[in-house]
Amino acid sequence: MTDADLDSRALWLELPALSPSAPSRLLVFLHGAGSRPEAFVPVALAWQLKFPGATVAILQGPTIAPGGQGFDWYAEGRSAAERLARADAAADDVAARVRTLQRTNGLDAARTVLIGFSQGATVALQALRGDQALCAIVVAYAARLASPIRPGEQIAAAVHLVHGEFDTLVPLVWARRALQGLRAAGADVTLDIGTEDGHGIGQEGVIMGTTRVMQTIFRGRRAPARPASRLLH
Repeated sequence: MTDADLDSRALWLELPALSPSAPSRLLVFLHGAGSRPEAFVPVALAWQLKFPGATVAILQGPTIAPGGQGFDWYAEGRSAAERLARADAAADDVAARVRTLQRTNGLDAARTVLIGFSQGATVALQALRGDQALCAIVVAYAARLASPIRPGEQIAAAVHLVHGEFDTLVPLVWARRALQGLRAAGADVTLDIGTEDGHGIGQEGVIMGTTRVMQTIFRGRRAPARPASRLLH
């Protein structure tokens, strides 16, 4: 068995809570295509500083990416139907792993936040659409929906989209379409646009994502100050 074979069997990288006395939560991160869990650690730690009682799990995509330098959640496929089927399979796999983490850490969906980037964000949204009891909040960076919202589809969770204005790999138009579709499905959805960001998660993106989660958790109380960015509701 090769090193690549061994790496492909890893399910996630887990970081314990920084403060056992802080409110317990589960933050589950999904990296982008062609990446690895360890590459997401700086972003995950920045989030954990805002939620010190949270256990962090950075899931690893199940498919070795072309070139063998990282992992994908799914291969794109030659048709929209093939791509959707692969995204659905990846979403089912993620949902099963999240359920395992919840049982292991004694945390339910109400205390679970799913955070994805790019292809990982697409899978995070698809996992929520397939199992609305999976988590309370999804934060999707540089996301696009795997498929348009279906007529009559309902989504009750909070979804916070964060997108770089200068993202050329996943153009901003995809986030705007996701915003419209998710809003039509009844989701508590927002879109924050990083005015200096491209395809990535920088400090501004972390601030926007964590602020939105705090606002959702503490709704009804005084909300944290919003970052200086363009905010769409």
